[in-house]
Amino acid sequence: MDGERRWYVVQTLTGQEERAKAALEQTIDSEGLQNRVFQVLVPMEETIEIKNGKRQEKIRKMFPGYVFVEMILDEETWYLIRQTTGVARFIGTKVKPTPVSEKEMQRVLKQLGKEEKLEVNFEKGEGVRVISGPFRGYTGIVDEINPEKGKLKVLINIFGRDTPVEVNFEHSQRIG
Repeated sequence: MDGERRWYVVQTLTGQEERAKAALEQTIDSEGLQNRVFQVLVPMEETIEIKNGKRQEKIRKMFPGYVFVEMILDEETWYLIRQTTGVARFIGTKVKPTPVSEKEMQRVLKQLGKEEKLEVNFEKGEGVRVISGPFRGYTGIVDEINPEKGKLKVLINIFGRDTPVEVNFEHSQRIG
């Protein structure tokens, strides 16, 4: 199917998100999917309501009826998650779920105060393959690392010349 680590959304019955999350986590453990299904998330936010002049803090679901799953989509993960108790369906077409855009997921995680801090596991001079974006499939050498922005400057040989290209960490994969 896709083969990339992406976020997907599954629909549940409203009010059953936590139950579906627990069932998904159980399926992940029992089927040994930890290396392909990384996180199951029910985004929540704190809200403040004022009732009868009293301030009350409440935690509410940001997306009632939906659970976010960070995973590598393949036939097995797609099947097992769809078969999990509490999961109605993946969001997308019947034949292929639609991944959440990176930008949208960053916005959700930022709202949660869980903005992903990217781990730097690249070194200058090391070979990398671009796995997503306009330079997908190209290989090159890491020239610079910018952990604050989560980007690499990779020298890719295009038309016989080393061309510096900026690539997000998550769009790069170490070679070897």
